[in-house]
Amino acid sequence: MPRSHAYPPDLARYVEANWPEGATFTLPHALFEKALGVAFQASLLTEETRATRFRLLLTAPEGLPETGTPKQGVLRLRFDAPRPFTAEELRRLAPAVPFQTALIGVNAQEGRLRIWGVAHSGPAWLAPTWGGRNVVPNWTRDPIIHVTGPGQIAVRCAGKLIGALERGLVVDAALDVFDSEWLPAMFAREREDIRAAHQASQAGVESPTSAEHSLVGKLSQQMLRRAIQLVRGAHHGGLILVLDTEGQGASRPAGLQLKYPLSQDEPSHRYRSLLLRVLEATAATTTKPSVGWADFASNDSALFAALEQDVFEISRALANLTAIDGALVLDKRFGVLGFGAEVSAELPSPRQVFRALDTEGRSRQPEDVENVGTRHRAAYRFVNDHPDGLAVVISQDGGVTFVANRDGEVVFWEQSVSP
Repeated sequence: MPRSHAYPPDLARYVEANWPEGATFTLPHALFEKALGVAFQASLLTEETRATRFRLLLTAPEGLPETGTPKQGVLRLRFDAPRPFTAEELRRLAPAVPFQTALIGVNAQEGRLRIWGVAHSGPAWLAPTWGGRNVVPNWTRDPIIHVTGPGQIAVRCAGKLIGALERGLVVDAALDVFDSEWLPAMFAREREDIRAAHQASQAGVESPTSAEHSLVGKLSQQMLRRAIQLVRGAHHGGLILVLDTEGQGASRPAGLQLKYPLSQDEPSHRYRSLLLRVLEATAATTTKPSVGWADFASNDSALFAALEQDVFEISRALANLTAIDGALVLDKRFGVLGFGAEVSAELPSPRQVFRALDTEGRSRQPEDVENVGTRHRAAYRFVNDHPDGLAVVISQDGGVTFVANRDGEVVFWEQSVSP
């Protein structure tokens, strides 16, 4: 029998049963189910053709700090009289309460839910998705409901996903490819190369400091995360292809027609130069034998803030190059080979592709190769022809798909993303 769809009551039961230990769930079941039901209804509405998207904070205004700024906690803006908690009211409020920076505050009053106002949180909570060294402030452990699209709602506690409705199913984990083992393994050789270059630069230092894998890998992860989010924010979609150029010409990669090939000089490989600067600056702050991501992330000096901004400007430059038809093509050191690339239609498509059901792609289900758009089919052909390569497809609607070869099969991951 086909699996039946899940709805807000199913999500309510799941979230309550899996609420974290030590975090008190104070909202009565009936009201929590009501909150999810109204949020679900609001997700199906539009405001002047815009999808209704918002975050819903299920806590009393008294539970939030009276003073402080969003960077320190939250700015509480309370209505002089509570508003009705309805899908229509949420639809009307949503444009004034941007998903990225604010929440609609709701609590129980005299046995029913009412909207008490707005909580301005700022964008720091997005740091894990957007990339960056910012520490995410945690000012409540009460439920926060995320409404991201029609029928798509999720419940979080202190930033952790507890449960969500996606494609009519209750899911309990965000699939984040950056947490996998296979993705960093693809760049192991390049990571060693940059560490060796840094070690060579330390030859004249009395107490040389090596760079740990965590620092090199995490910096590149942050840079790529930010580039992906910038493409998503532009709403034009894009395709990023990462090519293993070892043993082949970078200027004319096989199976790709580069409309705008770039000179392979230092500017097109600026990320490598910047990465070395970050490693050297981090090593200069200590006499320890090695430095890792924590050493870079915890340094609040102006120099390190500027270096981080430089990394994100590389992200912006890469994102900009996806705005025209065709793919952005990078090597595994994140040097830019060219953009506006076409994946040759003569490359054979894989007979079968597989959807990854877990981060490592060990659990998979077969999918129809033709049941996707042009970008996805191009990514499948590229990975099928370049098994050591990586493709990242960003759809116009904001979806992000990673495509790679695992055990001789073309596998794709639908990356969980925040706005």
